[in-house]
Amino acid sequence: MFKKVIFLVVFLFLFSNVFAGVTGKIAGKVVDSETNQPLPGVNVVIKGTTLGAATDIDGNYIILNVPAGNYQLQATMIGYTAVTIENVRVSIDITTRVDFSLSTEVLEAGETVTIVAERPMIQKDEVSTRHFVSSEEIALLPIDSFQEIARRQAGVVGNHFRGGRSGEVLVLVDGIPVKDPAGTYSGNLGGFTVDVPEYGIQELEVSLGGFGAEYGNVQSGILNLALKEGKQKYAGRLRMSSTDFRSDEINTRLLRDIYEFNLSGPEPLTTHLLPKLGINLPGSLSFSLSGDINDKRSGYYPNEQSLSQSYQGKITYNITPTHKLVFGGILSNTEWNDFYFPASKYGPGPDYQENEYKYVTNDTLYHYIYVEDPSKYREQQGLLNQSPGVFDGDEYSLIKTYYVGGMLDYLWGRQQNSDLAYILWTHTLSPRTFYEVRLNTFYTNYHYATRDVEDRDGDGDTDEDLVWDINKPGPHPIYRERESNYWWVRGDDPGYRDQKSWTHSIKADIVSQVTNNHLLKGGLEFLLHQTKAENISWTLNLAAVRKDIWDQDSYDFAAYIQDKLEFAGIIALIGMRFDLFNPNGLSDYIYFPGDYNYPYTRVGEDDIPIFLDPQKAKTKYQFSPRLGISHPITDRDVLHFTYGHYFQRPDGYYLYRNNKIQSLTKVGNYIGNPDLNPEKTVAYEVGVEHQFTNDIKATITGYYKDVTNLMNWQKVVGRSIQNIELNVFTNADYGNIKGLEFTFTKRAGRFWGATMNYTYSIAKGRASNYLTGYGSFT
Repeated sequence: MFKKVIFLVVFLFLFSNVFAGVTGKIAGKVVDSETNQPLPGVNVVIKGTTLGAATDIDGNYIILNVPAGNYQLQATMIGYTAVTIENVRVSIDITTRVDFSLSTEVLEAGETVTIVAERPMIQKDEVSTRHFVSSEEIALLPIDSFQEIARRQAGVVGNHFRGGRSGEVLVLVDGIPVKDPAGTYSGNLGGFTVDVPEYGIQELEVSLGGFGAEYGNVQSGILNLALKEGKQKYAGRLRMSSTDFRSDEINTRLLRDIYEFNLSGPEPLTTHLLPKLGINLPGSLSFSLSGDINDKRSGYYPNEQSLSQSYQGKITYNITPTHKLVFGGILSNTEWNDFYFPASKYGPGPDYQENEYKYVTNDTLYHYIYVEDPSKYREQQGLLNQSPGVFDGDEYSLIKTYYVGGMLDYLWGRQQNSDLAYILWTHTLSPRTFYEVRLNTFYTNYHYATRDVEDRDGDGDTDEDLVWDINKPGPHPIYRERESNYWWVRGDDPGYRDQKSWTHSIKADIVSQVTNNHLLKGGLEFLLHQTKAENISWTLNLAAVRKDIWDQDSYDFAAYIQDKLEFAGIIALIGMRFDLFNPNGLSDYIYFPGDYNYPYTRVGEDDIPIFLDPQKAKTKYQFSPRLGISHPITDRDVLHFTYGHYFQRPDGYYLYRNNKIQSLTKVGNYIGNPDLNPEKTVAYEVGVEHQFTNDIKATITGYYKDVTNLMNWQKVVGRSIQNIELNVFTNADYGNIKGLEFTFTKRAGRFWGATMNYTYSIAKGRASNYLTGYGSFT
């Protein structure tokens, strides 16, 4: 009861405060073109939006909370010619500087001076290594996934960012961390289980170090996605691609169709229909809708079909110039099969080598015939055809015949579903201060099982899952048989998994440009996680299965404050973050054995072991300082340095997997440890950028990371439970990583553009993941 009261107090406190994430800032100075004196009182507005500012007595202006994208910026003042600067690019957490020089020259009424801006090659307020990819650049790349774009950046090798493990990455969508709290079950990059349509992305930021204090639960890399918002005009895009040329002259086994679309603009109901009925809502509404369908009908090998669908929507309601409400969401679903070589020999049709198999045991001949639809032969399975009988000239006491499908049909069918919904409220308190509140709910389900392709229960449903629990009504799996202990001849893929996770979060932030040189941010964050896992595996038969079944909640809390100092010769980002993680969640305490060598001697009425020395899992916390400095040496050279401490909570897989120590076999029992410590990283980075020409620059960056509390497992012999081996997850690993990154960039111009990079890295430790360190710690 006490913890529930604490949660309520924290929840209400969060609502009274405020988190940012995917916006930037425009700042500059307006002067008289003849005298070069500053002009106060000039109106600088972003055309097509309600954003803008007036210059102060020194001619300076600042526009905060600008969504990432390209804009037209206009400066107007009575007695001066209006000037419009086009192609002003705003990026996430970056200050875009745009200066104006206004003339008193008189033009025709309504005419303005138009200038096309060119994005600077060197961003002087970048204090760390960050790569930005715009929607226009994404559309030009022959890549289907934003994650693939990230993997092509300097410092990234596969799913490893600067030598870190694949789980050390955080993906944010419109400033919201999207992470499966038990993502190790599905093996996704950083627990990110959502497919985001590429046409819905306005900008992708890839950050490899020097993370600001507002970012937590991450050690190696951040992928920050700013999703598109609708504008004043309707716009759309549709792209279809296929490898199926439907031609006898072009033959390929890989058949894939891809459909992508985006539609955006003013929301039609409130813009057109309601005004005709005399109903006028205050403000304006716009929408953006994107989709991505990837249908892989066949691969280079049999049984490689997949269907991936993702849809993203966003409604933006500008209620007044100072009040904004955003509703957004993503729905994604992926289904796929796998090819497994030992299952590729026996089956019907041209995709298999053999369409029948036979063997003899105790003078009984077992004859397997492989057919397209074994469910049609359900009543004939295992019938005693002849007793005694003759087959191929040989006589047997018994002959039994079974009709079996292709062995690839008995592999797991996999499915991943993810749903994200969020609300963003923005309130501008003054031209230099605003706050934001984000509410988010995220659901993900990873599932695999073997289908009842033979209709063993006779209900006519061959798409249903086989039931692993033999105490429940079937259909049930059967033991997998092999030829020469390798080729599958009959039976089902041994295993079942259904993992569901929910995350509900609230993030809040307040941002204030207290002076022209100081941008302050402060915020709070609370995330409540819930995971239900049913993970079953067996080796020989269903009488001896390993059960990993649990249902547990946990929560994270964080607070931070930071100051961005911007002066002519130096830019600094100074911050402090507090992270707290409670593995017990809001429910009762979770316990673990004080000594895994003697975990228990008896079980309760519910068949759950009663620990001999039960210990409570403890709450973990850390204060993390962050520092980043950028020093523009010249107009073409910038030096930067970062230092920071980073904290990442353990994945639910390591915390809770079979933590009650049930359904044990002699070996191979992995046991979660609810009292694990978070992994920690201390990182340093130094880099220099040099601009050779207006379109060419080069970057050299060096880094060092000291990583502790990495995950591994310790083999323990349970003396009180008949010497059964337990593989208990523990903070056993340490690593240090150092490297150099070289990047050469030629800005895309009239004919071409290019980016080349090279990464040299040395990562030292006992293991690159939690499994490969076995044997060093027992």
